[in-house]
Amino acid sequence: MKTSPAELADAATLLVFLDEAGGLGRWLLLGKGGIAGRGDVSDGLPDAPAGIVLVAPGEQLTLRWLDLAGGLAPAQAAAAARLMLADASAEPLSSLHVAVGRPEEGRTPAAMVPMAKMSQWLAAAEAAGLDPDAIVPGPLLLPVPESGFVRRSRGALSDYCGPAAAFSLEPELAEPLIAGAPVETLEEAAFEAALAPLVGSPPLDLRQGPFARRRRWRLEGRRARRVAVLAMALAVLTLAAQVSNILAYTFAADRAQAEADALNARARAGGADAGPGFGATAAALFAAVRDTPSIELARIEYRADGSLAATVMLDSPATLEALRTRMEAAGLRVEAGETRSAGGRPTADVTVRPA
Repeated sequence: MKTSPAELADAATLLVFLDEAGGLGRWLLLGKGGIAGRGDVSDGLPDAPAGIVLVAPGEQLTLRWLDLAGGLAPAQAAAAARLMLADASAEPLSSLHVAVGRPEEGRTPAAMVPMAKMSQWLAAAEAAGLDPDAIVPGPLLLPVPESGFVRRSRGALSDYCGPAAAFSLEPELAEPLIAGAPVETLEEAAFEAALAPLVGSPPLDLRQGPFARRRRWRLEGRRARRVAVLAMALAVLTLAAQVSNILAYTFAADRAQAEADALNARARAGGADAGPGFGATAAALFAAVRDTPSIELARIEYRADGSLAATVMLDSPATLEALRTRMEAAGLRVEAGETRSAGGRPTADVTVRPA
């Protein structure tokens, strides 16, 4: 049954009842003014509910009220409940999902349900396009009486709820648990009329721990536009940086090419001012380094004016002086800088020019 836009305007929560087989059965649409719509999932669902709650059959889980210490974090409360409920089920505790609810009057409701059952319920909801905000045990959607029990018939089974007690059983099997306490039968209309506050703030939600609902990150329109502008600005800046690097490399390459062209032109022109060129000057430098003990050539650079700039590593100033003497004897002019320490060894810069 589809609802009209006017009905949806007041609709707050879509309540979907799980059936005994673990599938999605009937649904109710709860609005501010009461029931805004009803139907069966197989016939379709209402559009855009503000909230979605699954109602789990009480006979497929176990509900207990525990005396837990106050001030526990949710994970701590769940761990404590698991220890206290370890003997309450024949199934291994590792296969059970334990959820704790809201403490009331010093006691805390706790539920145990097989993990496989939780996965089945959530898979059925996903297949119908639903991501429930909560999964609430059916008996906990009954109003709690001051004494005795409230009963809601579900055919062969009935949901029961009382102070610190809730379960689903056949009426004849529930007698020992009721133990002669007064039982008020709740008609379906009264049940639906009392749903809104219980659904809005359920005493226990099974979507905890590994089955907790994951938050979906959404961008509002204004924030989305701001993110888009920032992304565009980042792209422009990245492109500008790349263009700047390309231009810098291009200009550097042009300068290097201009220097190379000038050197080639000078070498082709020859003449007295052309000098011996890189080959002869470098050969004289290499020979002097080779013939001078305890000295190594660490760097060499050929400059546009025809000089060679070199960095040498040595053991003492006397070694540098011996290198200078050999290069001058080879017809070179040498300018040596001050000796300094680099990497733990004495180092000096020398500039060599043709004599």
